[in-house]
Amino acid sequence: MRLLTLAFVFVPFLCAGPTTAQESDLQLPEYTAEQRWQRLAFNAATMQAALLELGRQHGMTAEEVGTWAGEFYSEGWLGGQEAATYAVAVNRNHMMWPGATSEMLASTPTTAQIRFNRPWEAVIGPDGQIAGSTADEFQAMWRATNLAISDWVGIDVDWDEGEGYDVLNLRTEYGPIRASNDIRWARGAFLSWNSFFSLLELKMQAGMTAREVGREAGELYGPGWTATTPWGLFRGMTWNAMGDPNTDCEVLSASPSEVRARCAIGYTAQRIGQAAPYFDVTLDDVLENGRAFAESVAEQLGMRWEESWDEDYRLVTVTVR
Repeated sequence: MRLLTLAFVFVPFLCAGPTTAQESDLQLPEYTAEQRWQRLAFNAATMQAALLELGRQHGMTAEEVGTWAGEFYSEGWLGGQEAATYAVAVNRNHMMWPGATSEMLASTPTTAQIRFNRPWEAVIGPDGQIAGSTADEFQAMWRATNLAISDWVGIDVDWDEGEGYDVLNLRTEYGPIRASNDIRWARGAFLSWNSFFSLLELKMQAGMTAREVGREAGELYGPGWTATTPWGLFRGMTWNAMGDPNTDCEVLSASPSEVRARCAIGYTAQRIGQAAPYFDVTLDDVLENGRAFAESVAEQLGMRWEESWDEDYRLVTVTVR
């Protein structure tokens, strides 16, 4: 499926008058909460119509646009993973529309039956279209989006369409968890970080400093390194760090005898922030541990690893001794 990119361009009003504030009898109108909600729904409908139009320009049907949207949202889906909780999550999205109604007709631990009306039909209006898209296209897109999401999370759906409403029969499918390679990679990095935090915390609780833990690891793994140049050593260290998909390093200069680089530490800090409730380690602990490890390996290879950091970057220089 081709990637759709929807760009909204906001053009400011250009006024020829003076820029200084002036008194005016003109007052902005006040709106009720209901009026503001109705306007939000209208804007949401026109944006979805724009997405449908963009799909048409790419030769896509409303169903194909909906499938693309469902696959796009699936990877970040935080709704239910079981039939009943999935129904509740879909209902929460449905309820954004004024006039939305729904009813849970039946549920068990593994099944759910829920009925939705089609509130966007009232927003679209009596002529049955808005911004070039019809109510039928909205329905096709909404159905395809939800079917794509349900397929991703492992929910089997039988979809019955009535006059002005839909009945979804949901059943949990217990099978392999489906996830893209990007999600699997990020999950692996998350677990790897947590394993490292756990090990570092245990060593420090036993009386070692973060630096001592890093030196110890360097002495353990250093004999297996084969780098013979500063570039080879830096590349090897960075290759290990690249196990995390968010690693970001920039080489500032490189020669046969020296490499200078900087690596962003924002994501490391974010990981530590996520782990803070579970592990008693700090950003300085992690950075000092990493520096000590690299220094130890470099010494065994006849090189020197120098590293400092500020709020944003680790600054690294690798030279021959």
